[in-house]
Amino acid sequence: MYTHTYIYVPLPFVHLVLTLPAVQSLGKTWVPRHCRSPVEAVCNFVCDCGDCSDEAQCGFHGASTSPSSPFSCSFEQDSCGWRDISTSGYSWLRDRAGAVLGGPGPHSDHTHGTDLGWYMAVGTHHGKEAATATLRSPVMREAAPTCELRLWYHTASRDAAELRLELIHGVETLTLWQSSGPWGPGWQRLAVNTGRVQGDFKVTFSATRNATHRGAVALDDVEFRDCGLPVPRASCPLGHHHCQNKACVEPHQLCDGEDNCGDRSDEDPLICSHHMATDFETGLGPWNQLENWTRNCSAGSVVSPAWPHRDHSRNSAYGFFLVSEAKPGTAAILFSPEFQASVPYNCSLTFYYYLHGSEASRFQLFLQAQGLNATQAPVLLQSHRGELGTAWVRDRVDIQSAHPFRILLAGETGPGGIVGLDDLIISNYCRLAPGDMPKALPWPAQVKPGPQPLQPVPSPTPGVSTLQSPCSPGHLSCGELCVPPEQLCDFQQQCAEGEDEWKCGTTDFESASAGGWEDISVGKLQWQRVEVQNGKPARDANWDVPGHFLSLQKAWGQLRSEARALTPALGPSGPHCELHMAYCFHSHPQGFLALIVVQNGFRELVWQAPSSSSGGWTVEKVLLGARHRPFQLEFVGLVDLDGPGQQRAGVDNVTLRDCDPTVTTKSDQEVSCNFERDSCSWHTGHLTDAHWHRVRSHGSEYDHTTGQGFFMFLDPTDPPARGQGALLLTRPQVPLAPKECLSFWYHLYGPQIGTLRLAMRKDGEEDTLLWSRLGTHGNRWHQAWVTLHHQLEARTQYQLLFEGLRDGYHGTMALDDIAVRPGPCWAPKSCSFEDSDCGFSPGGLGLWKLQSNASGHAPWGPWIDHTTETAQGHYMVVDTSPNVLPKGHVASLTSEEHQPLTQPACLTFWYHFSLHNPGTLRVHVEEGTRRQELSISAHGGFAWRLGSVNVQAEQAWRVVFEAVAAGVERSYMALDDLLLRDGPCAQPGSCDFESGLCGWSHLAWPSLGGYSWDWSSGATPSRYPRPTVDHTLGTEAGHFSFFETSVLGPGGQAAWLRSEPLPATTASCLRFWYYMGFPEHFYKGELKVLLSSARGQLAVWSQGGRLRHQWIRAQIQVSSSEEFQIVFEATLGGQPALGPIALDDVEYLAGQHCQQPAPSQGEMAAAVSVPVAVGGALLFFVFLVLLGLGGWRWLQKRFPFHRSTDTASSGFDNILFNADQVTLPESITSSSPTRQGLDPCANSHSIQPSDA
Repeated sequence: MYTHTYIYVPLPFVHLVLTLPAVQSLGKTWVPRHCRSPVEAVCNFVCDCGDCSDEAQCGFHGASTSPSSPFSCSFEQDSCGWRDISTSGYSWLRDRAGAVLGGPGPHSDHTHGTDLGWYMAVGTHHGKEAATATLRSPVMREAAPTCELRLWYHTASRDAAELRLELIHGVETLTLWQSSGPWGPGWQRLAVNTGRVQGDFKVTFSATRNATHRGAVALDDVEFRDCGLPVPRASCPLGHHHCQNKACVEPHQLCDGEDNCGDRSDEDPLICSHHMATDFETGLGPWNQLENWTRNCSAGSVVSPAWPHRDHSRNSAYGFFLVSEAKPGTAAILFSPEFQASVPYNCSLTFYYYLHGSEASRFQLFLQAQGLNATQAPVLLQSHRGELGTAWVRDRVDIQSAHPFRILLAGETGPGGIVGLDDLIISNYCRLAPGDMPKALPWPAQVKPGPQPLQPVPSPTPGVSTLQSPCSPGHLSCGELCVPPEQLCDFQQQCAEGEDEWKCGTTDFESASAGGWEDISVGKLQWQRVEVQNGKPARDANWDVPGHFLSLQKAWGQLRSEARALTPALGPSGPHCELHMAYCFHSHPQGFLALIVVQNGFRELVWQAPSSSSGGWTVEKVLLGARHRPFQLEFVGLVDLDGPGQQRAGVDNVTLRDCDPTVTTKSDQEVSCNFERDSCSWHTGHLTDAHWHRVRSHGSEYDHTTGQGFFMFLDPTDPPARGQGALLLTRPQVPLAPKECLSFWYHLYGPQIGTLRLAMRKDGEEDTLLWSRLGTHGNRWHQAWVTLHHQLEARTQYQLLFEGLRDGYHGTMALDDIAVRPGPCWAPKSCSFEDSDCGFSPGGLGLWKLQSNASGHAPWGPWIDHTTETAQGHYMVVDTSPNVLPKGHVASLTSEEHQPLTQPACLTFWYHFSLHNPGTLRVHVEEGTRRQELSISAHGGFAWRLGSVNVQAEQAWRVVFEAVAAGVERSYMALDDLLLRDGPCAQPGSCDFESGLCGWSHLAWPSLGGYSWDWSSGATPSRYPRPTVDHTLGTEAGHFSFFETSVLGPGGQAAWLRSEPLPATTASCLRFWYYMGFPEHFYKGELKVLLSSARGQLAVWSQGGRLRHQWIRAQIQVSSSEEFQIVFEATLGGQPALGPIALDDVEYLAGQHCQQPAPSQGEMAAAVSVPVAVGGALLFFVFLVLLGLGGWRWLQKRFPFHRSTDTASSGFDNILFNADQVTLPESITSSSPTRQGLDPCANSHSIQPSDA
């Protein structure tokens, strides 16, 4: 069991999911008719049927016939037979991340890493009493001793009081794992060994909450590995043992204390009678303890969280074992009787040890021989240390001694840790000596347990403190210096000869110390320092002379297959720290060789050998970068040494270079960067599986500097990522001026891209958010700038960091041309008030306030903001009540200086007035002198409304908003989402999309899947299909709005493009041009026009995707008795297919009737005049509908015809009509169950341009 938090990496040993179609109902054993396996062969982790259907609905989906393939359940198809057995409202259910907006659970599943994946989850439960939610597997049968259960869980320390994984077998419930946290963010990996389980059993995963915990927990990707017993065979390979049940086991599995055959015939007393086995059930047997070992069991004896929950012999809480009671720094010692010299035979000891609860715990095995005249010093034969989880781990030592000897077992307990022993089995070639050595053996100080190298050495380990050392324990003595532990391996030499940096990862493996690398494997493979011999590769990686290298070799462990070698604690490291090495690797696809960085419980993949490696020596370098102390490096490898093709893996000549954190270079201070030469001071963050990459322009991705150069790029799903986001940081910087302007170009593009934000970090302080953008900003580069404020007196260093959040899964983020200069920036072109007040200064009494309504208790102001349309969003608001701002008084809000304009521009903003008339909002442009551009007087409502001002300014200028109070109680004005864009302002509801979306909003609605309409031109490279030319200009340079429907997938529903609120109208005309580019014979995409008001949504027009690659004109005549919005909805008419829906030249003609257009050559007209009344007399509209239906039935009988599919025809067969309280067809009205009540708008308003 791992107690670390794991970052997902695409390695075979981390994640492999194989699924077959689900069958039958949950929780029931089912035997397919075509394969009548006996009941005991169902759900036994063995595919007795050719299609593995006997293993369906067994807590996993059937695996392939490959023995190495796990039996897995990803919950994508169903719950695999797992059932909720909770007894309260706090319970498990199969859920999807994107199903609930802002829910407490994960934002993405683990299998796919997106919001469309499924998992099992318990939601929040607000009861005051403690409650436990329990998820139970179906009945499973016959788990092998090697059986391992792996799963991924997601929770936070505030969400659950305890998590527990249990195995129910007969009348006994075994605790496989339990934890009360703390738990880190994101998906965390758990791996536990079940041990041999005979007969039927079930597994449960439970989460317990109390009144202080929310209780949100999720579970995904449950895997059972190596759980099946060996299958019967007619004959066995040479040297293997043929069990009584005809299964085959390897020779070393005989008499090893485990039922490997499945019928215990490999542990038959007739075969094992000459072995000396001690299971501690009745005592110590022939073994004797010097001190600090105690015999105990799990039932009623758990004295610490790390205490074993079961023994190894019986796999039961009632079985006995030995545990060390030694205090940290001392050892518990167990010694064997004296044995005769074992030459020429091989005396072996098989044993099971337990290390859990502390990385500092250690178990060691020594050989102490009897010389001619005296007892010799103990020789270390085997050493294990660290956190190995709750499993009993097997090992074996073969002894050939020319003298009589004893075996000494030493356990050193780290803080909070437990060291355990069980099932000591001495082979039949170990002969008891006729005489006895003294039983009370002295424990020489020179072999006190301590760090040991990768192979046995017959002498004390250099560098371990002894009783004669003048230094404190843990310190290194070199000359007159005593180097403390925190200065060992810190890449800064303290000792004259550099002894403090000798065992810190750098090595050519010629020394027995192996550079401090230590094997910590617990499976059938281990890392071992080996010497090149005949029959092996001709030489090591030095190419010139034979030597030693680190190689994957066979081991005696029975658990996880991969081998692991670990360095001591390292760091801190500098930004240029690199690991150079040579490696050889040859394996089939299941194998791998990787380098992991272990830090703060996280495991980060930093390098992996290519799967196509030829097996020769290859030189590689890996950037480690700046890291805090402590971190460790770990080589992880897996190959099939018994497989075909001489599979192998090795590492040599490992060197850590440029890791001193005190050494800096000129580039470390370069914040300004165009990324053409390198990444300057910017580097990627660690401890996440999503990373920024410096890439060259290619295909649809292009830089800003030249269009062909380099830039920083982030795809939130490549490689398959599971973390919260990716960081791009500078090195620590020293401020040069009180104010600095940071400018940069960013690219946020895609139908469901997440959030990009910029923050400042200082040691000991929380990050300060400076800037952020959410969702797509079209297929183009945008410039942004932020003023950095510093306190020069403090001389505090700072870092800048860009963070790309994985709260969206379709699209890309990019950064380029970052620059910093002294002095403040110009006022920003856009401001959402989410990060700051954007430099706006309230005049006078400072009555304008930056506010959100997240608490629900804001004294005044809108319930939601306009940017995010949530209570968590921010806006600027002023209280215009007479006690704050008397009637006729003015509260002003002034921007920072904007740079001069080279062409006319449009300033848009969204405003919100209270229901009670707050007064007048005046907008001024201040360019030397102040001139009023706009005056808004209105009764308020529930909607944000759009205001716009045309601006021309040849000099620096400011915008000033003035709130003139009307003297009404409980009144306010609010502002949000200011935007300055080139070109004149568009008319309400209209847009040619040449400079943006005008007043149209593409905010993603979570209830519809969280997707957005996008904006692009035909000439701009794009990864998404779109029209090659627009309609406005008819060229590649023209722009349009579009949506790629194939990204919707099975969980997404639609994307909305919404107009600003429009006033009530008796008759107005909506004209637009649309484009559908779907493949031939596909009817996939669908474009709808909805009218949204306080009464809900009304579908007034729809067109399917049978029309191809043409701009088509449509017009709709609408009427509404109340304020409303026009909504273009892009959705699917069937299964996803690659193809866009696009819009251009939307024109809303207020108060004008639609005129029937005349189709021009080369164009297609699809015009319709549909009077649609949102309000009106119900009986009148019911009469119209009934009359229309009757007429249609009459036409069908009199003139039967079929719908035409000719793209050049002008037909209105897909027009939809509806009125108040008339039910639409299901296909029209069911796009979103949450539409009713969205965007409630009320009351009229007036906007009057003012004279300059």
